[in-house]
Amino acid sequence: MTHRIEQYLEEHHVPYDIVNHGHTATSMQAAHVAHVAASQLAKGVLLEGDDSLVAALIPADQEIRLEQLNMEYGERIHLADEASVRHAFSDCDPGAVPGLPMAWGVETIWDDDLLAETDIYLEAGDHRRLIHVETRYLKDILGSMPHCHFGMPRKAH
Repeated sequence: MTHRIEQYLEEHHVPYDIVNHGHTATSMQAAHVAHVAASQLAKGVLLEGDDSLVAALIPADQEIRLEQLNMEYGERIHLADEASVRHAFSDCDPGAVPGLPMAWGVETIWDDDLLAETDIYLEAGDHRRLIHVETRYLKDILGSMPHCHFGMPRKAH
């Protein structure tokens, strides 16, 4: 877990614990090996607008409906490339979008389905750990940030 996430959680008085798991490449894999329901794992997705970056937090078992998010957000946004992810989260493992992107100053929009569970797990900025928090604390952190329902069930690949 990066120092930045740890500091952010402490500044916001959020009790948490760490769930270690084997190295994974995706949020769905992380949920599986950590024995966590994918609906409880908030994955971060970095998006780019005309002149800005925005991170979307969504349950790992869902995909982003970009057209819905564009309507709600009021700006044309698209998936960011790997170089943008590396630049925005330079102290994280390559390809890792942390579950608390606001700790890096990245504007964050979250999917309403994240509040459906009593516990939530967040990516820790690496490919080996999850941060477990009670959803009520996450709700306090996310409170004034923009949110709507922009997810849809993942398609089978």
